[in-house]
Amino acid sequence: MPASPDHSIDLQELIEHARRSERIARALFDIEVEVMNLSDSTSFLDRLADLVRTRFGLEQVWLVLTDIATNHQLCTTLSQRGATVAVHRVPTVDFIRLVGNTRMPALIDQPRRYTQLIPADIRASIGSLAVLPLIMDDRVIGGLMLGSHDAGRYQPGMEAFFLEQLAVKTSIGLTSVWAREQLRRLATRDPLTGLRNRRDLDDTISQELSRSRRYGLPLSILFIDCDDFKKVNDTHGHDCGDAYLCFVADQLQSLLREGDSVFRFAGDEFVVLLPNQDLASATRIGLRFTAHFQQARFDWQGQSLQACFSWGAASSAEDGLDAPALLLRAADKRLYEQKRQPR
Repeated sequence: MPASPDHSIDLQELIEHARRSERIARALFDIEVEVMNLSDSTSFLDRLADLVRTRFGLEQVWLVLTDIATNHQLCTTLSQRGATVAVHRVPTVDFIRLVGNTRMPALIDQPRRYTQLIPADIRASIGSLAVLPLIMDDRVIGGLMLGSHDAGRYQPGMEAFFLEQLAVKTSIGLTSVWAREQLRRLATRDPLTGLRNRRDLDDTISQELSRSRRYGLPLSILFIDCDDFKKVNDTHGHDCGDAYLCFVADQLQSLLREGDSVFRFAGDEFVVLLPNQDLASATRIGLRFTAHFQQARFDWQGQSLQACFSWGAASSAEDGLDAPALLLRAADKRLYEQKRQPR
């Protein structure tokens, strides 16, 4: 006996629903496979946003991050590494007020009520959106935002099983890469000043020297040593000495060009890497540092102190300075020649 027309339609709908679910599940699996081996948060979030946008035919994908302390370093990292995914910051109280402190995706078909969660330049084009909560350390830190021009794409009450899966996979993946990043940061950062440490310097200077040889460009360094650090410690105490080193580190960082790097070498010694700069340029930069610190003052418990240091410059363009140890040794020797000169 032939199936009735109504039963035939129901069966066809079931088949189509099953095929659609299979396509979504396959897309989620492909996304997970492609991003699971990415080792840093910037690459992870950039690639994830791009894949979600293309695999699911979305017009806009962006991040909303709340203003909790956990997110400050994440936002700084994304900015410093040139993340392409849009990051929109909102106060935590406003995020919770709009979408609640829930672990479930929120489907929104009236985006005008949620403009605080949408970057200003795309607000007019969003017809509906889904907010996929991001969880780190068992706390909602924001959301992965899926925006569509179609007002009917996301509506409250719709099936959100696959969106929930995507939210969970995104949270787990971000937590994992961010934890690995923090471990790498601890291994390569000086805990007092936050500067890159000597271990990272050894790796970086070798890489930069290889690059300079490959492209025929010079690499110069400045070796810096504080002249009066022992006196600061003896006179004002070690807390002052620690704050003094942080002051020097912050000032040096503020003076660098994009592409330059400063490292804490040891104690009160710092090394500045200057890619694509010859010895004459490095010397001018050292003189600029000296002039800056002659004006800058370090305030400690109502007293104004001046940071004084000596420096030596060396360049890979000089004969015989084609290895990290040789470059550092030459700059260190010139540093102590400067120390012996009358002030």
